[in-house]
Amino acid sequence: MSTTTDGDGSVRSASEGSARKFWGHPVVAILIAFVLFGPLVGLGFQLIPQIMAGLAGQTLPGDGALPTESGPLTALSIGKLVTAILLALLSLWLYRTVIVRFCEGRSVATELAFTPTARRWLIIGTLLSVGVAALTIGSIAILGDGVSSVAGSPVVAGLAWSLGLAIFAGVAEELLARGSIFRITEQHLGSAIAFVITSVIFALQHAGNPDATFLSTLAVGIEGGTMLAAVYALTRTLWAPIAVHAAWNFSQSILTIPVSGTETVGAMKLQLSGPDWLTGGSFGLEPAALALGLWTLLAVVLLAMVAKRKLGISLKAARANVANGTSNQPIGISG
Repeated sequence: MSTTTDGDGSVRSASEGSARKFWGHPVVAILIAFVLFGPLVGLGFQLIPQIMAGLAGQTLPGDGALPTESGPLTALSIGKLVTAILLALLSLWLYRTVIVRFCEGRSVATELAFTPTARRWLIIGTLLSVGVAALTIGSIAILGDGVSSVAGSPVVAGLAWSLGLAIFAGVAEELLARGSIFRITEQHLGSAIAFVITSVIFALQHAGNPDATFLSTLAVGIEGGTMLAAVYALTRTLWAPIAVHAAWNFSQSILTIPVSGTETVGAMKLQLSGPDWLTGGSFGLEPAALALGLWTLLAVVLLAMVAKRKLGISLKAARANVANGTSNQPIGISG
């Protein structure tokens, strides 16, 4: 029986080597990630909270609209939070088990290790997003027609909904975008190509959202594509973009500001008055002038830091890793 030797030194039969080569192909692994962290958990995030609200004896609108009464809305929001936590844990398990171990043949997801850098960036990422949101709203208050607040949803409903949205999007979307698309592409085609591919895909994923425009799609590509990928490339921990992403979504949702065109439930409702280029319009803060400017500036700074510290990998070096069988290893992470 013929055998092959993997890049980690383990010996496999020819049939096992062929199967590993197929499932470990970057396109196959990324497509599997798309299914796992897209339709699979995404559908669950939509349906499970409705089922939970129904089991709690609450009647929800049949047209998919948000409930107007506090009881059903609170039940649905708590269901969102519980579902988000469960699906986040499931997504982390699926990532480690299916993407890392099965597809890539690695025993440990080092990019998810809770290192000092990871712990530090949970704080830094949160402060960055809250800061950009606050500055953007401040710019609207000064340069626009003003910012006013009205009564929002019940506090429990607003907190639960916003936390649920933050946890789910922060974990599931980052495991797909940075953990799978960017990281695997980078390992096979180099950092530059990975930045471009991730930004384009992330932008297109949000192009069909409610009230999306060319500007909003461009903004999401820069902010959610390039900038978050640069955060990962600099820190080499997925907890960094997870923190930035989750805090950004929470900062908008808690104030009942749409998140990428999606309706939210918040404890307070801010009304942002002014031209769409300043406020972001009904899509949310992503295409707002100051938010786009600040996130773009941060992306440029982070990319410069990645280049200066030589934290990326060239196409030539990545292809060399493919040739010697080590392309399943994350770039810039030891262990």
